[in-house]
Amino acid sequence: MNNTKYGADDSNDYIKIGLGVDAGGTYTDAVIFDIEKNVTLGKAKSLTTRWDFTVGISKALDQLNQKFLPKIELVSLSTTLATNAIVENEGQKVGLILMPPFGLDIAQNISYRPKSVIQGQLDITGKEIMPVNPDEIRSVVRQMTDNQVTAFAVSGFAGSINPEHELQVKRIVQEETGLFVSCGHELSDTLNFQTRAVTAMLNARIIPRLANLLLDLEKVMTRYGIASPVVVVKGDGTLMSSEMAKIRPVETILSGPAASVAGARHLTGIDDALVVDMGGTTTDTAALSSGLVSLNEAGSNVGGHRTHVKALDIRTIGLGGDSLIRYERLQFSIGPKRVAPIAWLGRNWSGAEAALEYLGLHLKRYRASTRKMQILVKTSAVKSMQLFPMEEEILGLLEQRPYSLDELLHLTGAIAEGSLHLQRLEENFVIQRCGLTLTDLLHINGRFEAWDTAAARRYAEFYSFLSNQPMSEMIDHILELGVKRLSMELLKRRLDDDTVPDKMDDCPVCRTLIHHLLNEQHSSYEVAINFNHPVIGVGAPIKFFLPQAVAPFRTKAILPENADVANAIGAITSHVFIQKQLWIVPGEAGRFIVEGISGAREFAGIEDADRFAREELTVMVHKKAIEAGTSCRSILFETKDSVPLASTGEAVFLKRTITASLKGRPDLVVKKAL
Repeated sequence: MNNTKYGADDSNDYIKIGLGVDAGGTYTDAVIFDIEKNVTLGKAKSLTTRWDFTVGISKALDQLNQKFLPKIELVSLSTTLATNAIVENEGQKVGLILMPPFGLDIAQNISYRPKSVIQGQLDITGKEIMPVNPDEIRSVVRQMTDNQVTAFAVSGFAGSINPEHELQVKRIVQEETGLFVSCGHELSDTLNFQTRAVTAMLNARIIPRLANLLLDLEKVMTRYGIASPVVVVKGDGTLMSSEMAKIRPVETILSGPAASVAGARHLTGIDDALVVDMGGTTTDTAALSSGLVSLNEAGSNVGGHRTHVKALDIRTIGLGGDSLIRYERLQFSIGPKRVAPIAWLGRNWSGAEAALEYLGLHLKRYRASTRKMQILVKTSAVKSMQLFPMEEEILGLLEQRPYSLDELLHLTGAIAEGSLHLQRLEENFVIQRCGLTLTDLLHINGRFEAWDTAAARRYAEFYSFLSNQPMSEMIDHILELGVKRLSMELLKRRLDDDTVPDKMDDCPVCRTLIHHLLNEQHSSYEVAINFNHPVIGVGAPIKFFLPQAVAPFRTKAILPENADVANAIGAITSHVFIQKQLWIVPGEAGRFIVEGISGAREFAGIEDADRFAREELTVMVHKKAIEAGTSCRSILFETKDSVPLASTGEAVFLKRTITASLKGRPDLVVKKAL
């Protein structure tokens, strides 16, 4: 491998004061940061209002020193919106259009629905075997839109080598429907068309979520006289412009955790540690080594979906302050579903007492499961939706007061929860589920106070009755479950570099050893696993769990000042990073082919192919850099040749990979705003 550098150095322009905003599933954090002096000028937190982000963002900005707002030169946003939507299986309905390799129906391995396999095949080199059929495409998209599809994803075999077919399908779909289309080659250069298909599907699915967040942020900025541009943290911890983020939201998978890792290092200066970020919905764990966090080159795995989004190597589980606590089959469980705490319900909704009263009168119904005890409220969201009759009936009832699922089933005569047709109302944040959470338990035992402790206590008493445990004993047991799950995540992240740690769950020996490590030592032997580095905790709930969670590993828990807004600090101190690859492979008759761009690009010599590839990469990277918001022109080229030895001992050229990288400050977005 060899490296070369091209272009001018990074701009010397320096942004002095910036605003970092982190929109989490539960809280929205805001930090005014003096980048020049490396000082936090003010911080604030407010509840995230997912049905109207302007409310939560405005409440956070109201708490900041207003004199600094007009001086802000850049706003940087990190968010768990994409991650949470995928983990909780939410988003708009996407039609997946596939063009698998000729003669092989590997598309059947993709379980997602609705999907359709169409004509249009390329060989492994990107040469056309069968053209696309425009009439077939139009027929397919009409059927999908009739099935309530509101966006499309397209992926074809060898599409990363020659994207022409994907682009043709995209053009036809947009002409026919006017809807958004996400192509696999636009998001990933992996040759695995199935992985690109899933990545494109997830991107299309969450487009409205991030677009609405950015639009709401821009509205609030206008209201507060903030004229600066906006950049967004990607999953690899670098930045892109808000315009790019609106069409590539899948790249913000793990944006919040990436910003939290950057913030944790910025706040502590520690180069070697585990970083754990606990929010309202998820807990994310990453490892810092020599000041760097490794990227997961194979692609992030979020909510069971393997993507090819380059992101920090982070473990994510559905464990947070607002994770739903269930009691089913005589056992308690926590998450992964996030709900609003009962304490929040009691503080903000009149009529909550009536919903609790109904549950108290029918407690014996919930001995097998507490699911029907979840309480629904109507938010202040205003959506122009064509409602179905059952949706209208549900909203009519919730206009009066909150209702539990069980009471709604009784009043509507519905047989089961599925008959209530709640999905669309929840996806559009018109209604909100509430239930017992870790936040409620912290209210009850006096360690945290923000809302209605009495309401939380009464609801928890129902669980105490059903589990036949005294209240204090039950609370200690559930909180301990949360601590042990956090301990397991820390251990699994430490093992991630050496093995597949989740396999421990199915290993009887592993389970026995872990039991004695985390619970009580065996009388005949001691189990010890000692971490050599500390664990940095960030996020609002982490201080209640981390000190106990690290105790079995005999290491330190570090909770830095401003840990509760580390994400927002990490967001405003990040950089733009662009990377693109092209490949040179042997062609026929001694010629060379450049792969990774549209059309067949053949050259007589490798020097000509190499020169062309670098020129194309320079144009592509500079274009992406401008879109992302940096004026940096300096490109680092990395060249890697695959030249194995044949059985005769002769070297055989198989492929040259040329990688172009650019890193710079988001200064261009500031210049454009001036």
